Amino acid sequence: MAEIQIIEGFGGGPDCRVMPCKDGGGRITCYPLFSGVTAMLVQIETHGFLERRAQRDGLEINFCVNGRFESEFSPRDCVVLKPGDMSVSCFDGRHGLQSESSFPLGYYEGVCIDVDCAAAARWMRENVAPLSTDFAALRANLLGGHWYMAEGAGPRCEHVFRELFENLAYFDQTYLCIKTLELFRLLCTIPRSELSRHYCSAGQLRLARHLRDHLLTGRNGYDALASLAAEHQISVTYLQKLFRRVYGTPVYHYLKEYRLEQAAVQLANGRKRIVEIALDAGYDSASKFSEAFKKRYGMTPSAYRAAAKAAPKRNKETKME
Repeated sequence: MAEIQIIEGFGGGPDCRVMPCKDGGGRITCYPLFSGVTAMLVQIETHGFLERRAQRDGLEINFCVNGRFESEFSPRDCVVLKPGDMSVSCFDGRHGLQSESSFPLGYYEGVCIDVDCAAAARWMRENVAPLSTDFAALRANLLGGHWYMAEGAGPRCEHVFRELFENLAYFDQTYLCIKTLELFRLLCTIPRSELSRHYCSAGQLRLARHLRDHLLTGRNGYDALASLAAEHQISVTYLQKLFRRVYGTPVYHYLKEYRLEQAAVQLANGRKRIVEIALDAGYDSASKFSEAFKKRYGMTPSAYRAAAKAAPKRNKETKME
């Protein structure tokens, strides 16, 4: 049975809890930082799972490091995250009781901060009063009249999220607590003018997803886009605008990035020749693929593959020191 392990990050066994998923598997490692706040390192290889929640007065803060993340809470409430995006959801026992999450690339890496607002606020007042967070103000600043939001994290918040992602596995509790308090402070004070709010219905999300899948499998360029627009009796311009609203980027830029991300996964797995990966990504030559890949990832495909192979060995040696 495909399942995701949910384990304690320091001392817990691998069978603490499991969550069924569509395929594959992975691990969510939980690090209790202080009363009311748990940080989670999410590293999974699946195309989706169903999640149920019962908490009240809770916040869930997600940041996408790698992969793509789509979550549907209801026919009207949907979240789409790409690398560098964050989402904040306010759970009150009524909203977000269940969500269907999907990962179109088949993998996802990110950070999740789970907050019991009352317990966290009480702990901060008693232990770090000058750094206490007013979670009501945080919700008002980020969410306004909504119960969730999703958008680019911005350079300041993204820097903190990535520091958490890189350091959670080492669990320096003091350091992680400081970074989390810093994140809360940023989320309370980030100017509202910096927040771009783009909400869409589940129907619009399904249409944008259909367009994405149609183009990914067909590779027929503008003709496919025009054909799909005619099928749904809408204009090509509207379809392009809808896609950008849902995925935050123009259609063909998204497809190019998507295929390069798929290529990065294939390179890391090491199961195909680079020329085959280039063809899969839609490039007619390995040199053109190498140029595009280097522009996206800062290194050639062969260097990326070598770095991916060396990473597990490097991590093992670091933990042994």
